[in-house]
Amino acid sequence: MKKEWVLSLGVTVLTALVGLGLIWLFAPQLIGSDRDLQLVQVGKEVPPFFDNVFRKQDYDSLEFIIQDPYVKRAKPLYKEYFEKGPHDILGFRNRAIPNIADIITIGDSQTYGNNAVLMGNWPSQMQATLRKWRPIVYNMSVGGWGAAEYLEIFSKALLFQPEVIVVAFYSGNDPLETFQQAYGNKHYALLKMDQTLKSSDIPRVVTPAPKTECWQVQFKDGVSTIFTPKLRHSSNQQHPAVKAGYAGMAEAGRMMGEMAHNKHVKLVFTIIPTKELVYAKKVERDGITPTADYQQLVADEHDNIRWLADKLKKVTEAIYVDVVIPLQEASKYATPLYSENINGHPQEKGYRIIAHTLAVGVQTLLSTALEGLVVFRQSEKQDQIVLVRDGKTWFVPSVDMLRRNGWSLQNIPLTDERKIRQLPRGGVMDRVDAARFGPR
Repeated sequence: MKKEWVLSLGVTVLTALVGLGLIWLFAPQLIGSDRDLQLVQVGKEVPPFFDNVFRKQDYDSLEFIIQDPYVKRAKPLYKEYFEKGPHDILGFRNRAIPNIADIITIGDSQTYGNNAVLMGNWPSQMQATLRKWRPIVYNMSVGGWGAAEYLEIFSKALLFQPEVIVVAFYSGNDPLETFQQAYGNKHYALLKMDQTLKSSDIPRVVTPAPKTECWQVQFKDGVSTIFTPKLRHSSNQQHPAVKAGYAGMAEAGRMMGEMAHNKHVKLVFTIIPTKELVYAKKVERDGITPTADYQQLVADEHDNIRWLADKLKKVTEAIYVDVVIPLQEASKYATPLYSENINGHPQEKGYRIIAHTLAVGVQTLLSTALEGLVVFRQSEKQDQIVLVRDGKTWFVPSVDMLRRNGWSLQNIPLTDERKIRQLPRGGVMDRVDAARFGPR
């Protein structure tokens, strides 16, 4: 009888453990675990290069976000479906991968552009705003990333030889995601800013927020939305893990600043706020009595953003662009910036405010678009003159051909070869045609 009792107990315990394991793997939200916060161990095997780039299991996967040891990534070559996709072969939301990019944008789903089509996310709208400079913008952002992933991908972004890199933190969940990686993944231990803490100190987060924690608000101008203040406060509360997360974000910013400085790349930081903080001024203006959770979130998030912004402003040669105030001002009008549901991502009009605000700061860092004759250094002993016309380059075979087309050889500006390499080739200045090849 005793043996049967022990056997029955063992089977029951084993069944429970297997069941919890399956729930944790496939439906972690049921036990209060966010799938974005899962960790994957590093494998020692080195797969064949092309087999790894064109992994069949990636394309066949039903998961939108694919877990990797260091940097979770979005499904590669994902097709364009409304507010998601398209993805390039690396899993980033772009139609193509350039060899050289003028501007790299790094962030999470707020920069990926959840809740908007590709051309409606803020990197695409910023590119359109900066069309005078004809910049190539490459967006390296994935939902669920935090400062650890931003730092990891930053070194890869430098390989595109950008003039400017824009890093957009998100106060809604970056602090806890940064803490989770720093304290749970040895690769990111350099972001552990409080050695007294351990990974288990992270506060429990239930997502999506249950209905009992949602607050529906109707403004006087007809705009309405649903806030989830308790969920967003989890990454802004007065908690040691949150403070350590924000400190890790500041440290990641400092390290990115060093890398950018060493590579002569200009760096722009911003912090995208929660929907709740964006609408805080409107809630106050309309005389709406906020819930206690909402009040506490707005107060703590405001302080946290101010603290982090002050740290980022001190990063060598980086600039900080505030998007909080422009978003709060835009929210006062009748045009909704966010959906009416609990979705915390801006709609296209909300992303437009971020794009236009950042464009003002970025445009001061971009070199003007090339036009006319320029010279670049091919080697220590050889320079090459090219004609840039309407965004295309024309090879100049001889000085005589230049003169015959009406050009003077005085004061031809020297340019960086990267600016030439990124432009499509028009052809060769192979004949006298002043209308086509002459000065304008």
